[in-house]
Amino acid sequence: MDTETKDALEPFIDLALITEVLYTVKSGKEATVYACRAHPDSGYDFLAAKVYKHLRERSFRNDAAYQENRTQMYHNTRMRRAYENGSEFGIEVHFMLWVGQEWEHLNKLYKAGVYVPVPVKSAGRAILMEYYGGEDGPCPTLQQAKVPREQAPGLWKLLKSNIEMMLQADCVHGDLSPYNLLVDLDDPSDPLRVIDLPQAVDARFNPNARDMLEHDVTTCYRYFEKLGVRDNPARFTADLWRRWKRAEL
Repeated sequence: MDTETKDALEPFIDLALITEVLYTVKSGKEATVYACRAHPDSGYDFLAAKVYKHLRERSFRNDAAYQENRTQMYHNTRMRRAYENGSEFGIEVHFMLWVGQEWEHLNKLYKAGVYVPVPVKSAGRAILMEYYGGEDGPCPTLQQAKVPREQAPGLWKLLKSNIEMMLQADCVHGDLSPYNLLVDLDDPSDPLRVIDLPQAVDARFNPNARDMLEHDVTTCYRYFEKLGVRDNPARFTADLWRRWKRAEL
């Protein structure tokens, strides 16, 4: 682990939330997730720490569709101008906006009852959250899991319910797929976690939200369709959006 990553996790150690980093759970272009041993006083056995890589260390995808109307939160005109012009200061604003959004979304959706990891603490470019797994390792993504055909309908129904709860909270994931859904097939009472939320958008303000919602639903349905689930994702999306627009959710 490099020095900068250690520095990013240091606040969690100082706050007696974690005692050590055990191993890397997932390393991507934007961030790395670590499994950590939780401090005995934290109330957890393990916690997951997501550390974002600096923008200079990675290439962000084109996120213009996700960032539309987000600059409205910057009342400071210098910050808004720097963000829009792409200056060094603006890049840092962009970076912290991306990290901060995931923390805000985690908290908002957790309070709304969505099956997201429990948010624990945010510090700088790192987020500490529930570790969804056990002593043997993290729960697999839906893409990695071997879901029995008999469990697929129930899991798809639960996922649709979570998508609905997200929209009820004015939120669309924007990148939902079998790669950012964790599943625990051995625990029917708590079988799902929705992860990777920095790109989620506020459906009230982002003009692309309706298209993103349809993409989320369709992408996930393709997986379940292969397991024999029969549904109409376009109709589900249209009905969900209509009810949200009419404040009927």
